[in-house]
Amino acid sequence: MPPVMINLVAAQSETGKTTVLEELLPELKKRGLSVAALKGNLHHFDLDTPGKDSWRFKKAGADIAGITTADSFFLFGSEGGKNGAEAAAGLLANIDLIIIEGNKKSSNPKIEVVRSEINNEPLLPDHTIAVVTDRKDINLNLPVLKLGDNKALADFICKRFFDKENYGGPEPRHEGLTHFDRSGRPKMVDVSEKGQSKREAYARGEITMEPQTLKRVIAGDLGKGDVLGVAQVAAVMAVKETGRLIPMAHPLGVSGVEVDFEPIIEKSKIEIGVRVKLTGQTGVEMEALTGVSIAALTIYDMCKAIDKNMVITNIRLVEKKGGRSGHYRRGQH
Repeated sequence: MPPVMINLVAAQSETGKTTVLEELLPELKKRGLSVAALKGNLHHFDLDTPGKDSWRFKKAGADIAGITTADSFFLFGSEGGKNGAEAAAGLLANIDLIIIEGNKKSSNPKIEVVRSEINNEPLLPDHTIAVVTDRKDINLNLPVLKLGDNKALADFICKRFFDKENYGGPEPRHEGLTHFDRSGRPKMVDVSEKGQSKREAYARGEITMEPQTLKRVIAGDLGKGDVLGVAQVAAVMAVKETGRLIPMAHPLGVSGVEVDFEPIIEKSKIEIGVRVKLTGQTGVEMEALTGVSIAALTIYDMCKAIDKNMVITNIRLVEKKGGRSGHYRRGQH
């Protein structure tokens, strides 16, 4: 589930937004939330100053540049078609809540800070959901919270966005498992906000059989015909049907499928490989794995009359490219 994003805004500077956020963060942490705090809509910052090393890295083509210290880090980057906050949210997928200080033009829900000595009247930009103020006489058709009552503000955020008034910790998040919502129910991941990119996955598996069976498969003299030829077609068909076979997999417009078979005579088995490619918003790992599985099952089906002891094993993802998580290769992670 993507993180909740809120902007903390005010009509002008020096209103105390930073102090409000600084004092709010410990209250949210007490409630078990993981929180990111961002400064919004800056035109430039020191790390991005021309001539700085990080600026030079970015100009040289780095997708993300930054600095690290012994116990912290600072990263900056961009993503085509997205503003800074949207791009940052993609990198903060495991965070519960992102609070962005500033940017009144954002389409996110907003909490406005109104301090009587600075800006006596609220600005109420679009999507304002509450006002935090030291004024006692303010009358709005919105929740009005007392400036400095950070417990009440934390409770408001938790009730509004996490379905609990006195939040005692996040709902089970099935850490790292994106196909469950906060209540533990299965869901199909919403990829509508993700950009198109080139993606590729390669999976392998194996089917072990009697030596005589393997010889007949290689020779092509089984009564049902060309076993590997049929298994190749089955793999391609399975790749295209993955969205119908795996409940939470997306139907995808696959652009290419390659299937390879490698008989290993000394171990009496056939290694099966399936590579799948597309340009899209989600990866093709499940398509490659499904293609391998169905190819192996097809070989079993065509040979079971003479060898019911065949064993299908070791179906695994070997490599994936593209997408937010980048390049994965088995044995390097």
